[in-house]
Amino acid sequence: MKESIFMPVMNENFEIHYWTKTYQSSKAGLKPDESAENYSEIEPLFRLHSHDATEFLIFLGGECEYICEGKTYNLIPGDVVFIPPYAVHKANVKDFETYERIVLNISEQLLADYLSVSPAMQESLNQHKATSSHIIHIHFDQLHEISSLLKDVSARKLKDKEHHTFAVQYLLFQAIQVILNPSSSVPASKENSENDQRLLTIINYIETNLTNPDLNLDNVSNHFHLNKYYFSHYFKNNMKVSFYRYVLIKRLAIAVTMIKQNNISIEEIAKICGFQDYSSFYRLFKKEYNISPKNLQKINNNN
Repeated sequence: MKESIFMPVMNENFEIHYWTKTYQSSKAGLKPDESAENYSEIEPLFRLHSHDATEFLIFLGGECEYICEGKTYNLIPGDVVFIPPYAVHKANVKDFETYERIVLNISEQLLADYLSVSPAMQESLNQHKATSSHIIHIHFDQLHEISSLLKDVSARKLKDKEHHTFAVQYLLFQAIQVILNPSSSVPASKENSENDQRLLTIINYIETNLTNPDLNLDNVSNHFHLNKYYFSHYFKNNMKVSFYRYVLIKRLAIAVTMIKQNNISIEEIAKICGFQDYSSFYRLFKKEYNISPKNLQKINNNN
């Protein structure tokens, strides 16, 4: 298997992968085939992962079960999955022959620029974060408008990969504005179970203490006055991933972001991100991304 080029961060302000039966901007929607030459590029998209960009997945057709931060959504055409930075997520695609979607990854800086000129977009985004729901149900007319705008963005980006013109940036802004416009979406249920609230409290605690080296199964279960084995089962059953794996994915994604910023040594980054020692950080990093931390740093410095 060749070295993976997929990383949980972007080298550009945004990336877009448009996949329908009539138009494809990349190979990211292909069914993972271990014999395929580009398997190492596309396979990570369909396992639990995390990145430092905000992601919008606009579901257009097929059968797909989406998992984000422990919540499972059976998507229907018109659903937009909103995935905040560092959220652990994956798509379970049941039939790749009918799977149609648009995936938009946008950097925190570019999204912040857009939100700064649109208070309505910022308010809408805040409401979605407050409800801890990752799904926006879009009306058909607005879905068609979003699809058309993003297809135009995708086509222009493919034509000119080096420079993103003002027109491309503005088209992208328009698409996100439609997605986050309350009038574009169907109101979602606000009911939250007691279990949802409990899990949300646990996730928030982990998020707050993510880089603390003492964040482990024993200490977290003790904090919530739960038996360690019960907590481990409860977490995996609800989050679809083990506690250890969940924390690891998030810590590594933060480490990648810091490596690309290139402000401090990789050894110091490992400590800041909560790893006990550099050797374990190096081993886990390379196993996850098929590239060493130092090689990632070199690649980033050469870009």
